[in-house]
Amino acid sequence: MHPGADLELLITSRHPIVAVDTFEEERLEELCRDIAGRLDLPLFIWTVTGGLVRAVGQERVANTSQPGAALAQLLSAPARGLYFFKDLHHYLQDPVIIRQLIDLTRTFGGAYRTLLFPAPVSEIPQDLKHLVACYRLELPGTEDLKLLARRTIKELCRDHNIRIDLTAEELTRLVDSLRGLTAFEAERALSQAILRDFALTRDDLPFLAGVKKEIPQKDGLLDFYPRETSMAETGGLQNLKSWVAKRRRGFTQEARDFGLDPPKGIMLLGVQGCGKSLSATAVAREWELPLLKLEPGRLYDKFVGESERNLEGALSIAERMAPAVLWIDEIEKGFASVSSSEADAGLSKRIFGRLLGWLQDKPAPVFVAATCNAVETLPPEMIRKGRFDEIFFIDLPGPQQRADILAIHLRKRKRDPAGFDLGSLAAAADGFSGAELEQAVVSALYSAFSGGEALTTSELLAEISQTRPLSVTRREDIQALREWARGRTVPAG
Repeated sequence: MHPGADLELLITSRHPIVAVDTFEEERLEELCRDIAGRLDLPLFIWTVTGGLVRAVGQERVANTSQPGAALAQLLSAPARGLYFFKDLHHYLQDPVIIRQLIDLTRTFGGAYRTLLFPAPVSEIPQDLKHLVACYRLELPGTEDLKLLARRTIKELCRDHNIRIDLTAEELTRLVDSLRGLTAFEAERALSQAILRDFALTRDDLPFLAGVKKEIPQKDGLLDFYPRETSMAETGGLQNLKSWVAKRRRGFTQEARDFGLDPPKGIMLLGVQGCGKSLSATAVAREWELPLLKLEPGRLYDKFVGESERNLEGALSIAERMAPAVLWIDEIEKGFASVSSSEADAGLSKRIFGRLLGWLQDKPAPVFVAATCNAVETLPPEMIRKGRFDEIFFIDLPGPQQRADILAIHLRKRKRDPAGFDLGSLAAAADGFSGAELEQAVVSALYSAFSGGEALTTSELLAEISQTRPLSVTRREDIQALREWARGRTVPAG
């Protein structure tokens, strides 16, 4: 099937108006030219600056710069044709334009005459929605990007002396790093990578991956999060580490050839401060994937329709970055009120329903790592099988895990764990979370620093003895969480 086959089908099916959801105007124009050539249709292109122009021969139709005049020309022209109106979406709130488009659907009916314009579905007025066919032009896929990369490399090699040193696997990684970019962005990024040193090697792969960092920063819905922690730097959690390690190559072509679908996601449930967020970020580093962070509260907006548009925008960005890890932090804070959403006119239910559908049938390889502190507040639909591959429960660390965590934080602060009695410290810190253990190390360091002394086991024991951990102050809540998790989740440790 050739690119744009579905769009061509809409045209041959006699749809008078087609709205194309895309921001790749140049690529859509190329598709229009290809389709017009295959169907032997004249192609006309309209812009507000140039008016209506025939694509072949650049013949201008006089006095058609204004959209109303251009549409009037179409209404009076009986000829077959394909009409690409680049700037029409800026005028869709004008009642005169809406009426002309409604009349045009009757005039164009039954003939090879189709008007196309770029516009998201959300921008189409209600009066036109039942008359306009909607088509989404997906971003370039793997095969498209391979062709683009070969063409770009060939063109640059023609003009410059370029050194190419990539294995087949590295070339595949290069193409994957371009996924989520438009054809224009991919070509510019690849050209820039090559022309920096007139070479294309594995050293250019981090640069190309870095280009995508700018995508989530454009609207502020998602954060591009640094992958600072590896799974080896988290204490304990052996079951979770094993699960992640087995799926490390789950996004590769080899996995697909083996009959495997990419992993969908995990929910990390547990006691506060026990490493849920740390584990979510560690998955991205372990798999060498971009890490995006979504805070559900950012989605909600006071203006009608904006919250839904925010969610669609966030999911679209995540799909552009794919393969990627999407970390939904404290998911219960954004969707716990779904059952009592009458107060917001059903907004929470609509947002929640759209997210559930996306989790079930994601069109792109986006791995979702959701963290949750209060699972009892989540609607049951969120945690049933199919949304996530697994639900892991991260409990308070045991004695050996506490010793491992203390050793990790001592090393981070340039202290040799061998110089401390980790067994005694772990025993004294019974009931401490990972975050509380870290804070004990930090507080002991401050005490040693202010007194001009070296950090010792005694200093650490003193800080531990002065701390009342969450397992004491919130004992009942933690016990209830453990009871819920028993038999419903997989222990992470």
